[in-house]
Amino acid sequence: MKKLFAFITILSLFGFSQENNECNERTIPYWWNGVNSRIEGEKPSLRKAFKNIQNSETEITPKNGFITLRLNITKTGKFCDIETFQIDENYEKTEFNNGKLAKKIEQIAIKIKDWKRDKDYKTYNLIRLKIKDGKIEEIF
Repeated sequence: MKKLFAFITILSLFGFSQENNECNERTIPYWWNGVNSRIEGEKPSLRKAFKNIQNSETEITPKNGFITLRLNITKTGKFCDIETFQIDENYEKTEFNNGKLAKKIEQIAIKIKDWKRDKDYKTYNLIRLKIKDGKIEEIF
């Protein structure tokens, strides 16, 4: 009987324990209340990360619009997940190069390391790419 009681007690402890996963924490904006989440080197680092795709993608369709990436980064600077938004010059939902360009950009963004912050919170960070005349004109 004691063994059964011990087994049930241990089983219930494991059943109610929760895995501590940083990605499940509450997400706050990168700019909120002194968090100041950013990539080390900021804009020059972003431009460098996307330089190859910026130079190679010269016939993007539609020709004008924006791609916005929302990266969720843990309080220790690790990547959790990504959301991608694509709009044309009229702010209508679209897919650049039938969605292929966004997939390439996501793969680059996932590899970005060295996220820094002044306070330890899980944040989201935005990366925007401006498409003009079929080329990536600006990254911010």
